[in-house]
Amino acid sequence: MVTFSSIVSAVKPSERSDQYLILGAMFCLNAHVEPVTAKQINELLRLHLGNKAPTNVNASLRAYEAYVEPAEKGPPLRWRLTTEGLQALRQTSGLEFAKNTNGNNFETDVGIVCALEQPEFEAIMNAMGGPEKWRVVGSPRFPHVYRQTILTTADRKELRVVGTTSTSMGLTAAAIVTTQLILQFRPRLVVMVGIAAGTRAGDRRFGDVLVADPSVDYNSGKVSFADGIREFLPDPYPIGLNPRLRSLLHKYRGDHPIFKGIRSRWAGLLPEGPNRVHLGPLGAADQVIDDESRIVEIQRNWRKLIGVEMETYGVYRACYESPDPKPRFVSFKSVCDFAAVKSDSWQQYAAFVAAEFTAEFLRGEWAALWPSIPG
Repeated sequence: MVTFSSIVSAVKPSERSDQYLILGAMFCLNAHVEPVTAKQINELLRLHLGNKAPTNVNASLRAYEAYVEPAEKGPPLRWRLTTEGLQALRQTSGLEFAKNTNGNNFETDVGIVCALEQPEFEAIMNAMGGPEKWRVVGSPRFPHVYRQTILTTADRKELRVVGTTSTSMGLTAAAIVTTQLILQFRPRLVVMVGIAAGTRAGDRRFGDVLVADPSVDYNSGKVSFADGIREFLPDPYPIGLNPRLRSLLHKYRGDHPIFKGIRSRWAGLLPEGPNRVHLGPLGAADQVIDDESRIVEIQRNWRKLIGVEMETYGVYRACYESPDPKPRFVSFKSVCDFAAVKSDSWQQYAAFVAAEFTAEFLRGEWAALWPSIPG
């Protein structure tokens, strides 16, 4: 166990800057797991250093933007030690700091995964305050660029949101980026956000939100050849939603007013409405479908299929098989075309709707998602 005394003695007196000491005190207070107040930090510093303790801890915390962040407005204001703060301590001290002293704790509230920087992740940044509210976080050892923002819920809780994009479209890239996001940031909830192809059944329209419940790898199975006939025998291993998530999403079905607000914020042309949420089997595979007969083939095994896309199953599988504590997961993909009728006309609108719905859902339902968490 790394103690504050070992942190202090790990460097020469000339290297014991106020920043180093304050970050070290925050680590010992477990601020990388549960946020702490400036008073708690000050008390620990004075206990160990007496009159040599840093002064004006509040001002120092506000200056260390890359290493600490406000987590709860309070009063009193509470501060969290970021991944960059832990990395700075490692580099200066040479000590091995475990990112989490308790393996049963999460470190981030929401992790967002998009397949494309534009239009998908761009829409997410705009839905959560604009690009200027996001900053790059995480270790440069990882191939993906991670950005972080704070999202305030309806009951004034501040959520730490980390988002990223995969290096390419497809299940493999989606599984890799999700796994690395989970290992580095330990989110409580992972959300896949983007665009998809819808199926025509069920009166689906451009901009409708498809929620994968379950996500289905429709290309998984066995191809057999007998009596001159080639046949595909599916083995899709579907993965569904957490029951709490599913029950909360059910109330958004039908003509929910959330979509009236989303449509009113869109500056371009609007498709015929209203838009709706659809929960059901969403097919995933590493292929773009531009053949209506392929959709018919998939529907033979999944008659309630709501659409097809290329990433969600990889995200769900990465979350499902992640180390404990496992995050919950969900996918919000908006209809931009109908598989055999390909067009880029509604991609921007679909990305906008998916991102806006994600932000609104998190703001409005976070307390209901985690009823055991105060606030």
